[in-house]
Amino acid sequence: MKRGIGTLLVGMTAFAGGILAGLVLSPKSGRENIKWVKDQSEDTRHWLETTGRKLKEDSEKRIDRFSEGIKKSMKDSLPDLYEATEDLDFSEDEEIEEITKHG
Repeated sequence: MKRGIGTLLVGMTAFAGGILAGLVLSPKSGRENIKWVKDQSEDTRHWLETTGRKLKEDSEKRIDRFSEGIKKSMKDSLPDLYEATEDLDFSEDEEIEEITKHG
């Protein structure tokens, strides 16, 4: 786990360093670079929001399908309790007779 976090930090640092070097060595003016960075960050934010929304919707749909599948398999594999017990009679008279026979 620590190795993955370290690799991620190195990658992010290298990425930020590359952007910084590109801005410093760019033949464009500072104002043009700031506008470019702003435009790119807005595009990236929009892409992240759209992709995140799609991922969330897809995940919710998959969870719903999975949940329905579990419910269906449970229903198919377990008997309906009403059907399983509808022929049973739990009257008190039978209980008293059973007790007096054995008692």
